Amino acid sequence: MPSRRPLPARRRFLAISASTVALALLPQRAQAKLAILPEPLPPSTPIGNGAFTNAPGAWLRMLKRHPSLHPGKKELAAVASSRIREAELDHVNRLVNTEVRFRLDNREIWEPAAVSGDCEDFAIRKLELLVKRFGWPRNSLTLAICYAETGQGHAVLLAHTSRGSYALDNRRPAVLPWRALPYRWVAREEPGSPFALWRSIVT
Repeated sequence: MPSRRPLPARRRFLAISASTVALALLPQRAQAKLAILPEPLPPSTPIGNGAFTNAPGAWLRMLKRHPSLHPGKKELAAVASSRIREAELDHVNRLVNTEVRFRLDNREIWEPAAVSGDCEDFAIRKLELLVKRFGWPRNSLTLAICYAETGQGHAVLLAHTSRGSYALDNRRPAVLPWRALPYRWVAREEPGSPFALWRSIVT
């Protein structure tokens, strides 16, 4: 069998360049498959649903400035869980927690955190990244408010999956089942609500 002759240097360069460009053009989720996946998330349970409740005023004002972040007309639906989906949650949670500096905002202005922000700004930024960069369905992600163990008001992002609901929290590096957090849960966004209502969370 004849031996294969090595490619000339220019052809080798073009072949490598083409492969690099092809990889760069892959969807984010396809690229994520090439990364080392974190350990699987522990099993969770679906969020506990209570009665409808009024939405925070700061949230309503935020949606006027950022209509693309509206929960939409589709009802809450759990996304099919997978190792890739879990890796995306882990990546976004750690990325935002690392890159954004916590800054207490007493003005109650909700905005996607860019450089700094408080808890709800972290949560909104994570929501934005998961929807726009990783293609998560908006109706499987909800902002939620609660009280921390200190009694201080707090906000997180909840991801609703076929394995249960998980919290992306600026106070913790890991994505955790919502019941694993020592919080007193109050309410969450309600996708599909015709009157922009939220829903109480029961434990």
